Amino acid sequence: MKKLLLILLILSSYGFSAGENNCGSLEKCDAFSSNVHDLYSLQRGLGIYMNYCASCHTLKLLRWNRLQKDLVIPENIITEELIRTPDTKIADHMTFGMPDVSPIGAPDLTLRTRVRGDEWIYTYLRTFYEDPSQTSGSNNLVYVGTAMPNVLAGLQGNQALDTGGTLVSISEGSMTAEEFDDSMKDLVNFLAYAAEPARITREKNGVFVILFFIVFTAVMNLLYREYAKELK
Repeated sequence: MKKLLLILLILSSYGFSAGENNCGSLEKCDAFSSNVHDLYSLQRGLGIYMNYCASCHTLKLLRWNRLQKDLVIPENIITEELIRTPDTKIADHMTFGMPDVSPIGAPDLTLRTRVRGDEWIYTYLRTFYEDPSQTSGSNNLVYVGTAMPNVLAGLQGNQALDTGGTLVSISEGSMTAEEFDDSMKDLVNFLAYAAEPARITREKNGVFVILFFIVFTAVMNLLYREYAKELK
């Protein structure tokens, strides 16, 4: 039994160290934890996604009507502003963008935060830099050799690596550094929601379940004391 536990411990530690959550050339990713309960953040994140990501990446496990309900968006906004093909219904999955098997190979992003983690995605989006050796003209500190172009350069501005390997700004974008970081938090929040829409309800219900067990335990403790008196 002890040998089995030791083997499982070794395998689990190896999986974490060799998994997809490392931060490339960085020692560690920037700290970030998604908040799927910030409705306005989710709505802003959806806007960024539709403007900068949806032309390539699908969300094929998420339905438009579920998005409309959870993010409290009027149905006419979904059908008139967000759904881009006339034959797509509001109950359909969000299958815009390029398929995984396309020559570019843009992956579906529905479960990306579950695979990579919030911190990985957040750091990745903020660490693009110019690299003439790349076909796209850009590279990334977290995912070295990425084929994705820096579609967010208009917001963040362009970055380059100095001689010490540190990112430096070489041109300004439409946002300040703080505004861009906040926008990326909104985008990652939205991706975290897309990965598990039920998380909003699950976490809300979890609070009530914990409170119920606390109250239930207190009541049972009082009841036990009354029974204990009779037994004496």
